[in-house]
Amino acid sequence: MKYWTWAEIRAKVEAECDTEDEDFVRADELLAYCNEAIDEAEAEIHTLYEDYFLKPVDIPVITGDEFFSIPTLIPDIYADKIRKIIFTMGSSTVYTVNRMRDWKKFEQKALEDSQITTDLYQYFIINSTPGNPQLMLVPKAHESGSLKVWYLRNANRLAVDTDVCDIPEFINFIFAHMRMKIFGKEGNPGYQEALERLESERNRMIGTLSTRTPDADNEIEIDVSSYTDMN
Repeated sequence: MKYWTWAEIRAKVEAECDTEDEDFVRADELLAYCNEAIDEAEAEIHTLYEDYFLKPVDIPVITGDEFFSIPTLIPDIYADKIRKIIFTMGSSTVYTVNRMRDWKKFEQKALEDSQITTDLYQYFIINSTPGNPQLMLVPKAHESGSLKVWYLRNANRLAVDTDVCDIPEFINFIFAHMRMKIFGKEGNPGYQEALERLESERNRMIGTLSTRTPDADNEIEIDVSSYTDMN
């Protein structure tokens, strides 16, 4: 599987569009077209196969901690999408930190603040300061440990020649999008054909993602944790 650099992507698209010696489409515009294509592909991927960009991060927890800045601790997260959080303390305490459900989280937070508390942590996300959404731990930490946050990261944006596009399976969608944008700006008669090629590549990408499982195991999982908890 080939991971294309921005230099390779630019060279291929310019050669196909015969624009190597032109400056009608500026270098910064061409780069913007590429990153627009990555944005579109990324949105499709996150909708149809979230774990394509799955990534973990370990966040230390100190007694008294309550708020964790997402832009600071998880700067490459996509739309604050967290798949799972695991709390660990030493070798004897490991459990899932569940997201507090919308219909009871405010009442439960008030109970925790009143110290009518359980031992297990939960969380929800608040967005009280522009540009600084936070993960709120409920109750606030009453011991030190670690949170392993499994989250969905952003696709890699390109800026310099050596930057790598990390959507190798769908690089043809990137190429098609860039060709369409170039032909559209130039008024090239091949614009309609380029647009149709783009939609064809989009449909191929969607079809691939719709049936994708990492190991061909597509058996539906049944959550029986509630029964285990009652026992």
